Amino acid sequence: MNGLPKEARDRVRVSAMWIVVSAVCLGVLLMLYALLVGFDRERQAPVEAVAADGNDLVVRYVGGVPGCGDPGRVEVSESDSEVELSAYVVVRHATRHDRMCAQMAVPLITTVRLAEPLGDRVVRDGMRPGAEVPVADGLADLAPPEG
Repeated sequence: MNGLPKEARDRVRVSAMWIVVSAVCLGVLLMLYALLVGFDRERQAPVEAVAADGNDLVVRYVGGVPGCGDPGRVEVSESDSEVELSAYVVVRHATRHDRMCAQMAVPLITTVRLAEPLGDRVVRDGMRPGAEVPVADGLADLAPPEG
């Protein structure tokens, strides 16, 4: 920069200052948004039970009250001997500074498609490594327990 005329050096400094100030302002705005409005956050949820229906697997997993554990996604990993399910729920506005959720379990049910029928394969919960998930005899058995 020493080879540049003074006016050119000043322009470079002013441009660099505007870039830094803009980046700092953007960071402050993102932080304020995160604290006042909040970004959604995804968290893993336990799988309680499944029921097989051909290549479909109906999955019951645990969410929360609306906004604190909304239905997300269920990932499936298959092998010849087992099927691993990883369920996720979405917590709306989770980064908000005054965000509090009631610790109430709400059963959620969704269907995933398997490459092959379940057959004799073991179903495991991806959230709890090694934990076996019970396979219900029918879809009616997936109804959440009363009480």
